[in-house]
Amino acid sequence: MTVPDGALGRRIAWAGMLLAGLWSIVQVSFVFMGNYDELVLMPAHLAFALAVTFALYPAVSKSRKTDEAREAGGDRNPVDAAISILAIAASALVLAYYLWNREALALRIPLVDSLSSVDTAVGLAIVVMVVEAGRRVAGLGMTIVVLVFIAYAFAGPSLPTALRHSGLSLADFLDLQVLTTEGIFGTPIGVSATYVFYFILFGAFLEATGGGQLFINLAIAMTGKYRGGAAKAATTGSALLGMTSGSAVANVMGTGIFTIPLMKRTGYKPHFAGAVEALSSTGGQLMPPMLGAAAFIIAQNLGVPYSAVVIASVLPAIVYYLAVFLAVDLEARYRDIRPIPPEDRVPLAKSLPQLYLLLPLAYLIYAVMSGRQLMAGAVEAVGISIAVSLFSAASRLGPRRIRKAQAAGGSRAITVAIPSAAAGIVVGIVVQTGIGVRFTELLVALSGDNLLICLVAVSVGCIVMGMGLPTTAAYIMGATLFVPTLMQLGVNQMAAHLFVFYFSCLSMITPPVALASFAAASIAGTSSSRVGWTTVRLAVPAYLVPFAFVVEPALIMEGDAVPTMVSFATALIGVYALAAANVGYMRRRNRPVERVLLIGAAVALIYPSLWVSTAGGIVLAAIFLWQGATRSVEPVGATTSGTQPG
Repeated sequence: MTVPDGALGRRIAWAGMLLAGLWSIVQVSFVFMGNYDELVLMPAHLAFALAVTFALYPAVSKSRKTDEAREAGGDRNPVDAAISILAIAASALVLAYYLWNREALALRIPLVDSLSSVDTAVGLAIVVMVVEAGRRVAGLGMTIVVLVFIAYAFAGPSLPTALRHSGLSLADFLDLQVLTTEGIFGTPIGVSATYVFYFILFGAFLEATGGGQLFINLAIAMTGKYRGGAAKAATTGSALLGMTSGSAVANVMGTGIFTIPLMKRTGYKPHFAGAVEALSSTGGQLMPPMLGAAAFIIAQNLGVPYSAVVIASVLPAIVYYLAVFLAVDLEARYRDIRPIPPEDRVPLAKSLPQLYLLLPLAYLIYAVMSGRQLMAGAVEAVGISIAVSLFSAASRLGPRRIRKAQAAGGSRAITVAIPSAAAGIVVGIVVQTGIGVRFTELLVALSGDNLLICLVAVSVGCIVMGMGLPTTAAYIMGATLFVPTLMQLGVNQMAAHLFVFYFSCLSMITPPVALASFAAASIAGTSSSRVGWTTVRLAVPAYLVPFAFVVEPALIMEGDAVPTMVSFATALIGVYALAAANVGYMRRRNRPVERVLLIGAAVALIYPSLWVSTAGGIVLAAIFLWQGATRSVEPVGATTSGTQPG
């Protein structure tokens, strides 16, 4: 009896969700073990990630952006199905290999003890599966990057002098990549296995209880009655939900399906609505206290508590979201955008009784900031989610919903685990060949020891490196190549990592490959290019802030309180000036010369120098007063009827 392609795909996808749920159970069990063996945890993490990937992502498939799309499976031809089943079986054999040989692997000496034929076969299988899984999850861009670096590892002796190295044999390459913690099982996958997975699992449980929808309802209740309330709700809701989703695209798909049509109905242009959602969703990865998955790796790289990264991120995140909020408010004034209609608003009184659903998040924030072990804190927060869900029939997590949340957590975790494993190949090759040191020397030489030129080059490099890649993978590779360069030029260590992290995030909204903007454009029903460039225009403050905290680390809480507050205050005022210039409206429509002056004032205010910022503030104040004296009664450029701008 033959099975229809669609049914075959659904059966394999069902098996994948079953494996994803089992993966969650295995990961949680490691927390209760107390002392666990990393040579068991990381191979188990990778083996499950590979198996779930091959089950949920066909070799040739449409995008799998949502849990429902992955679970549906899609069409699979028999060849695709056979390959996927074999790959799932191979993933299980990989785990069996590490479990069976864990004592021998712990005692062997890398690059001294020779590889057996089994070691070689398993090593080759792991590398091939990681590259192919990376292609399925992260796309062709990541595959090309990894393959280029693998080719570089073997082609070293025949390359030009600047790139030449002694080359790696196949045995040495496999030894370091799969039998040590300097390649695939390095820091990236280690962080995914010990931190990130548990926070993703918590996010799945919070969403299952209705906590995610509560964020959106609260945002609408708080901002919906004001001018441009739909865009303000999108900004607020995406910031809140982005703390737990950790993915710009997932955030767009989760909140944008509601907020983008709402923005369009209240008067925002489709491309502007898409841009606001893309920008707000991307900022969720920068939003304390959860931030994105890459923030865990920053803490690991710096050897500091995760709370230190959270504290450093607070002020830049406020500046980022204030920029978005001001832009949508000024656009609403300019276009006379209506509030959200009452029938589309959830009354605050109806949402307040559900605030207990956020108790797990409050506990997790406490655990993070108090120094509690992150794995244990996240699992405890999951337990609290299950407990508080019992307070209401609508939120109650019974056995079926718990299993579904477990599966959702595992299926989402592959979007970090697989790119982290693939990025580990690149990091290992950079370390093994010494190209990182050469790259630093080359970049410093090309910039002529000029910090500004180097920062511009690094920002462009991070955006290019991040095109089409998940933020975590983009940050890992960017940090490997660029952070040593910045530190050599005297940049504060935390500032250097956050600079790379910010621009890795911003690659999600920067054309030509802007995944978050593309996702928003598909919902808005408009040109992805137009959404992409509108997002860039609105995000100009976000592009400037990393330069500011590199020049003045006070913006990331490095230094005394007074410089920190002064830099923060002038940056906020500068963001207002830049938002007015971007939208083309402050107290009335800007004239061309006013727009130019506003841009200059904004840059001066964001630049961390008291005298320069003072000059920018004087220019801004003069324009503000002049426009107040010359504005007309009716809003200029209004396209919809409704309340007059105030």
